[in-house]
Parts: sequence; C-alpha cells; structure tokens
Amino acid sequence: MRILILFVVLVVVGCVALPLGAAVLDGSDTGEGLVVPAQILLTAAVGGLLGRVVLAAESPGIPESPQGPGSPAGRPVLVGAVLGVAGALVGVAVFFLLLNGFDGA
Repeated sequence: MRILILFVVLVVVGCVALPLGAAVLDGSDTGEGLVVPAQILLTAAVGGLLGRVVLAAESPGIPESPQGPGSPAGRPVLVGAVLGVAGALVGVAVFFLLLNGFDGA
C-alpha cells in the first residue's frame, strides 16, 4: 500500500515539476530541450528521498523491514527513484493530453 501511495505522490510531483522546470529553463540559453530531462531527474531525486523515508521505515508491529532480512539498504532508494521516473512519465503524458487532447495524440 505504501508503494501505491508513493507512486500517486510522485505523479503529482511529476505534474508539478514539468511547468516549474519549463518556467525556469524555457527561454534561457539552455533551451527547451532540457525541460523534460530536468523534470525526470527532479522527480527521480524526490522519489529516491521519499523511498528512503517511506519504504525503509520500520512499521510498528512488524519485526522485519518491509524488504525482508538481508535486503540491500539502497533498495528503497532505487525503488523510489524508479517510481519517480514512472511518475514523471505519467506527468508528461497528462500534460500532453491536456494540451493536445486525444485528437492531437
């Protein structure tokens, strides 16, 4: 359940990061080509941080970590980063559909 909530939060972060990245990078010397990569990197970084906090936290009443014994410590960060990239891609798709509609797709 925590992974689903984390994914929904990262989709919202991905949707918000796209116009914020465009506001910062659009019209500058860097050009428009870096808006989507910056959004993906930002969302993956936020996903890694949230994955470390949310997925690595010990749950009360559960003696083992959610990943099980012997799992690597960086796995929650990796899962959060992958979910962040997926959330960023969903954010790009949502903005594409909002701007162009289904006829433009």
